[in-house]
Amino acid sequence: MSRRKETSAAIDAALRDGWSSACRLYEHLVRGGQLVALPPTGLRLGQDEKIFGDTMLGYARFYGTSAQYRESSSFWFGSTGFVLAGMASDAISNASARSRAQAMAAAQWRDQAQVRMVLTNQRLLGDYQGNLLSFWHNGVQELAADLSQWSFVLRYQEGNPLMLHGPAAPWYAVAIAWQIFGPEGMRLPALAPITAAVAQRTRAITGEIVPDARS
Repeated sequence: MSRRKETSAAIDAALRDGWSSACRLYEHLVRGGQLVALPPTGLRLGQDEKIFGDTMLGYARFYGTSAQYRESSSFWFGSTGFVLAGMASDAISNASARSRAQAMAAAQWRDQAQVRMVLTNQRLLGDYQGNLLSFWHNGVQELAADLSQWSFVLRYQEGNPLMLHGPAAPWYAVAIAWQIFGPEGMRLPALAPITAAVAQRTRAITGEIVPDARS
C-alpha cells in the first residue's frame, strides 16, 4: 500500500472512530448519563471547572478586516492614442488591485489552523499560535453544524463565530449541546445526523421492522 493510500485509510478510520464516539456519547447522555471529567492537567482552571475533552481540532474564525492597495498613477507623454492607452492600463490595474483588496477584506473564515482544544464545563480553551483563547459557554447564542462533514459553528453574543472541524468535532458538538442546552440540546437540528444514526443502529440491534415508505 502506498503512503498516500495509508494516509487516506488512517484519516477514514479516524473519522469513523470520531463518529462512533459521538453516537455513543449521544446515547449515553440521552439515557441520563453525564460527561466524565478527565484527570487534572497543568492548566489552571476556574472554580469548579472540569475538563471533559482535550484533543486537536481544525479551527477558524469568521470576520472581515481592512486591506490596503497602491494605485498606479503614471505620467504618460506622447501621442493622444499612446496617452489614452496608458491611462486605460492604469485604470484597469487600479480596478484589479481594488477588487483584490476588497476580496481580501471581506468577511470570511480566517486564522485556519490545527489547534489543541480543551473542553470544560465552562468554556472551550483553544491554543492558537501559543495563545490560550477562551470561548465561554454562557456567551453562545447559536450552535449550527454540518456533522456529515465533521464540523460545527458556534456564534456568540459578542465576538466572532468559531468553527471547529475534524474527527473529534461530532463528539464535541454533542458534548457542547448538552452543556449549553441541557437534555433539550440532544434534540437540536444540528445533531440530527447523530440522532438518525443512533436510531438506525438501535433498530438494527433490536430487530425492529421499519415499514417500507414506498409501500
